[in-house]
Amino acid sequence: MHARARPSAVLLYGALVAHTLVSAGTYLFAKRALMEIPALPLGLLRFAGAALLLLILLRRARPAGERFPPRREWKKLLFLAAVAVPVNQILFLYGLQLSSAAHAALLYTLTPLFVLLLAQALLGEFPGWRAALGTALALGGTIYVLLQRGAGTSREPLGGDLLLLIAVVAWAVYTAEGREVVGRLGAFPTIAWTVIAGTVLYLPLGLGALLSPSYRADIAHASREAWWGIAYLIVMTSVVAYLLWYWALAHLAAARVAIFTNLQPLATALLAQVLFGERVTAGFYVAAAVVMGGVLLAQWGATDAAEEALLESPAKS
Repeated sequence: MHARARPSAVLLYGALVAHTLVSAGTYLFAKRALMEIPALPLGLLRFAGAALLLLILLRRARPAGERFPPRREWKKLLFLAAVAVPVNQILFLYGLQLSSAAHAALLYTLTPLFVLLLAQALLGEFPGWRAALGTALALGGTIYVLLQRGAGTSREPLGGDLLLLIAVVAWAVYTAEGREVVGRLGAFPTIAWTVIAGTVLYLPLGLGALLSPSYRADIAHASREAWWGIAYLIVMTSVVAYLLWYWALAHLAAARVAIFTNLQPLATALLAQVLFGERVTAGFYVAAAVVMGGVLLAQWGATDAAEEALLESPAKS
């Protein structure tokens, strides 16, 4: 396959700005929907809608013979689907339900750091002192936020934050393990097939949740604002944000992409304070600066070409 021309810097960085704003909105719209619809049925609504939309796009974008993944990729895609949907999303939604939007956004900035650490583990090499110092700073800032009870308006901020932290690890595993698959199959098919397969794996939990009369009542009486939140998660988060993320990583180093994704906590915290009245302390902003600085320092320390390649999406064909 021939190499595609590199998009202009304006287009690339415009896409990254759009991704930052869409991702910041994800935490806010999800938090709003979770005020009325519990995590398990909300996940079912989100991924059933996203899977249906991706099926339609897959049918229109792919030839008839390429709408299903090659059989040799099924095992890997099922693993990625399980990590990305049932594991990551159950933890994310339950964690967000217990925590705050600002905390969720901050913890997800650790994704590039965990991907870096996974890459180093695969290489079996010491990441270097700069990366080690960045890791220590980022984790130190995160621990401070986890222990800073009362920074959000949730009843159990620490429990929610711990669930979110495990969700971040799951997302990092999905990113790192999916690198080669994205290179072989392309970004859109990989996203579509993993979300669709992940939705199938999620169905027993989601449909089981609907056996509860209270859950069905919550859905039936959900407000228009809650349904707008679900629509945002389906279209903007599960399709638009995913595609912007992988498209940017196909053309830019992960460290450059992270400069923009690391703006999400500040954007989310400010919007959450304005829209939902979430109380965000000065200590949170200081810790956020430490975490983001540590993530960037760790990434800039990964100068070896092989290490950098592990942090980039290889879908460059």
